[in-house]
Amino acid sequence: MYRNPDEQPQDRRDRPPLPVLEETTPMDLIKRFFTVQERRAASYNRFHEGFDRHLSGSMGAGDYGRLCGEITSEMGALSLEALAVEEALNAASLESLAACIRVVQLGEKAKLRMTCTLQVLKKTHSERKWTWQRTPEEVEEAEAAAVAMAASAHANEAAIKEENTRRRTASGLNPGWANGNFVAECNDPLHRTADGFRCGCGGSGANDTNAVPEPTEEEYNGACAEATRALEDAVVGINEALQEIREIQADM
Repeated sequence: MYRNPDEQPQDRRDRPPLPVLEETTPMDLIKRFFTVQERRAASYNRFHEGFDRHLSGSMGAGDYGRLCGEITSEMGALSLEALAVEEALNAASLESLAACIRVVQLGEKAKLRMTCTLQVLKKTHSERKWTWQRTPEEVEEAEAAAVAMAASAHANEAAIKEENTRRRTASGLNPGWANGNFVAECNDPLHRTADGFRCGCGGSGANDTNAVPEPTEEEYNGACAEATRALEDAVVGINEALQEIREIQADM
């Protein structure tokens, strides 16, 4: 029984159909694989350039999202192409070469995952939303704005409740739920404010008090360092496997 999906034989997992390869000789299959790696490098260049532009503000979120979709499709297609080469080499009883390609494939998977992780971390950091990124004056302004927004929301909720009570008293009915005014009452004591009002989360608990706490600066730096190490390890593994393929190729 296979515990790690990455270690399962490729034909044991659901996947899209593999591309048909014109190459049949081992040498041509190796050349095809190195072409795949060159195209992967070009996709990464586009990915990094697009992220840098997005971070600087010269590429909007919509364009960057479309670029991410394109890169995802490209990487998926290249992975299938490399897998087709791997299976062709296995079929030709060239297990050593096929095993090297498998190592590259796993490394590329980790490399892409860590690249995306680092981009998310850097993008979030650039937005300066965390308390430790702000000056005391900026923190005070943000807190004052949050208090004002909360007071406005509570006042609006009180007005809606008062209007619903008036209508219920006058007509014996409470049609508030039908016109969008109804919000299920939240019974979370943590959501009750000092003045007695409850939040408008509708009992879902979707309130700032349940939000994931922001990371400390040390935690953020630690996450970046960990992702960077994992990325570097993936690149080292890929390069070592590629070098082994070149050595086998030279002996053929």
